[in-house]
Amino acid sequence: MLPHQRLDRKSVSSAVQPAHYLFVSTWANSASAHLGLAAVLPTDLDLKDACLWGWLGLRTRPLAHIITLFRNDGTVTMAQYGEPPTASRPTASLRSKPTSAERADEDGYDLSLLAAAAPLGHTDDDNDSTPQYEPTEEAYDLTSMIGPFSSQGDAFLRNLQRQEANGQLTRGLGAGFKPSTTLTGDELMSPVATSPRGLLRSFSRRQPQLDRATSIKVLGQNEANRRGEVIEVIMEENPASEVDISGLTGPNALTDRVDAMRQTTFPAKRGEAQVFYPQPNWKPFSMRWPYLVALIVLSIGLAVMEELLYRQSHRNPLLSFVSPSDLPAGQYFAFKFAPTLLSVLYGVLWQFVGIEVKRLEAFYQLSKEGGALAAESINVDYITSLNWWRPFQAIKLRHWAVAVSSVATSLAVSLVPTFGAASIILSPGRTERMAHPEEEKEILVDGLWSRLLVSTLCVCAFCGCVLLYILHTRRSGLLADVQGIAGLASMAVVSHILVDFADLDVVSHDDIHAKLKHRRYVLRNASLAPDDETPVTSRDRTRYQDAHLSKNPHPGMLRPSGFGSFALAVLLVLGFIPIFLFTPASAITDKAPWLVTALAVCIKLAWGTLDTDVRMMEPYYILSRRHAPPSVLTLDYTSVPFGLLPVRAALNGHWLVFFVGFGSIMAEILTVLVTSLATVQGSDFIRLVIPGKTNDDSKHIQAGQETKLSFWVSFGLATFILVYMLVVSAFVFVRRRHPFLPRQPNTLASVLAFIHQSKMIWGFVGTAKLDHKGMVRHLAAREQQTYGLGRFVGRDGQTHCGVDEEELLGGYKHGSAFQGPNQPWDRQWDAYE
Repeated sequence: MLPHQRLDRKSVSSAVQPAHYLFVSTWANSASAHLGLAAVLPTDLDLKDACLWGWLGLRTRPLAHIITLFRNDGTVTMAQYGEPPTASRPTASLRSKPTSAERADEDGYDLSLLAAAAPLGHTDDDNDSTPQYEPTEEAYDLTSMIGPFSSQGDAFLRNLQRQEANGQLTRGLGAGFKPSTTLTGDELMSPVATSPRGLLRSFSRRQPQLDRATSIKVLGQNEANRRGEVIEVIMEENPASEVDISGLTGPNALTDRVDAMRQTTFPAKRGEAQVFYPQPNWKPFSMRWPYLVALIVLSIGLAVMEELLYRQSHRNPLLSFVSPSDLPAGQYFAFKFAPTLLSVLYGVLWQFVGIEVKRLEAFYQLSKEGGALAAESINVDYITSLNWWRPFQAIKLRHWAVAVSSVATSLAVSLVPTFGAASIILSPGRTERMAHPEEEKEILVDGLWSRLLVSTLCVCAFCGCVLLYILHTRRSGLLADVQGIAGLASMAVVSHILVDFADLDVVSHDDIHAKLKHRRYVLRNASLAPDDETPVTSRDRTRYQDAHLSKNPHPGMLRPSGFGSFALAVLLVLGFIPIFLFTPASAITDKAPWLVTALAVCIKLAWGTLDTDVRMMEPYYILSRRHAPPSVLTLDYTSVPFGLLPVRAALNGHWLVFFVGFGSIMAEILTVLVTSLATVQGSDFIRLVIPGKTNDDSKHIQAGQETKLSFWVSFGLATFILVYMLVVSAFVFVRRRHPFLPRQPNTLASVLAFIHQSKMIWGFVGTAKLDHKGMVRHLAAREQQTYGLGRFVGRDGQTHCGVDEEELLGGYKHGSAFQGPNQPWDRQWDAYE
């Protein structure tokens, strides 16, 4: 036993700070009968109050009082009031009665503190005023502490591992949801109850007259949303009397139960409890109604503007000139670059919406009443799926928000710039312009391409209206943005969802799908949980038999096939630009200028796939290099908006991500540049740089719409961007070509399988309601701890693969079996062969 510490009032007052601790009190009374008392004290109880609570509650005055505090940080405090009992100490009958001063000096505490002690055995309130439903004190899980010290630590640890191996979570994990407030049905139905307000109410339908049960359900949910906490509503009913009133004499006191008359006279209320969970509705700005309304108005405005320009060009040309150098700089930019630049920016605005909708759709599905199957939520990949395949996948899963946003985003990114470039034409044709270069040229709007552009913009506006309705008639269930591994880990510690991922460390997506496809999950109180209340129907069991996820542990653009295809496409476009500029093949682009824009759009979409793969894999690549700082757990580049990625990556020192993000910006500029070169005869500009040519050769430049400066700037920048893409993609492939994960982390289930047995998960208990900044501060307090990806000893004592705190047993090498570290102290050398 540890040596006792003499503790008087002064040392008690200056003792340890308030914390969770286990209070163990032992003492000896006047008859030398040793007694004991143990309790778990709340957080805000000071050590001084704990000591007073221990000895003031005794019927007999203690002669010795030993206090042991097991704190949550693993330290142990032992204190003693008074002198330790000894066998030679005289009894009370053989000594004079001590004075108050002597007793205070002897025992080491101030008796003036007795005035603050609570009375024992009674309360000031009358028993009749005791509430019917008394709130119970919150229980504390004692296993959340560091456990016994000295030689019992190994046994305690083995006990924890045995519980984890049997599927029982420990140290605060899986504590469940506890109601914060209890209300009765009458209190909930009172006139002071508030109703939902705001834009969400304007989209709701008028409800018919509701019965009491339905009204309580609606009001209970509204009250939980208003309070932001879990509430319990007691449904009270008055049961019928058990007395047969056909008799005149009433119940017989000799034969009936003793409490029969009380039950018939004062019927006891039998209540049925209903628990309501808050449904928060956080969403990013690009999914809120101001942004969506602005996007709808912009779509309609562009369609109207295009129609007005078409009608205007039929009456009078939009612009007339003999030589492009005669135009003012503003007018030249307006007809040369502004249409394509505006269409590209329009596509970028839709990309903001598409990225967030597909990233958060799983949480929307889980927050529905009854939750969703794993195949519809945590095991769905919208991150790495192909752009044109994503709407069909979403329709199959009935994810209408993803389907609508994907259609609108694909149209805005690909067709709008292509149709916009094709609708602006230069009259007369190339042959006549080359024959008479000094004649007047006109800028017109083509009728067919203009109608296609207007139709596409109207479809995007309609999709925006549908998306606005869908997003504002359902709730996300999120309190804040879920970013990185830490954000998902904080949502998985309240329930027993981690148990479902046993033995799924290094398996493929198909194996995860096969195990979880018929299980249902919900998002309650900002936490993920299995839903065992809603049974799985036979229809659901037959809907999702096959998985749609890739079996390859590496994303497509980081594999040799993906990189090779992209590099070949860039080389073809890089060689095609000089061909249509400086050879007679320019006649093709003169007839179909939209072809060049379509090629640039394809390059942009392929680069976007590379950008997505690098964003997704970067945190795990950092963890695979071992001893990563805590900030990597909150790192999530998939949620960073377009344009901010290079800035964020540069601030974090992740230069490979910076170069890829900067390439995404230049890919948008590439579309504008190659579109401006579609109708140019580059051979005319080549003659100007050949020595010995006269000024008469420069007259052919006036046949087009490019000046000398604009041509060489556009051609040089387009060539530089293509070379930049080729070099950066090759650098990314060289640095990231080897698989360093068992599977791609493109679903919620895949990430949960990486952390389901991690010991670091204990540190996320109680963080479910922290926002991103709060989580960053929480991890910053553990700056000495580092993390890695590899093999580690899990909470069940077995070897697992995933993300955990250092030190790990070893890193992960794809395709090779783990041999384990050399631990000679665990080997029985007497039986070694």
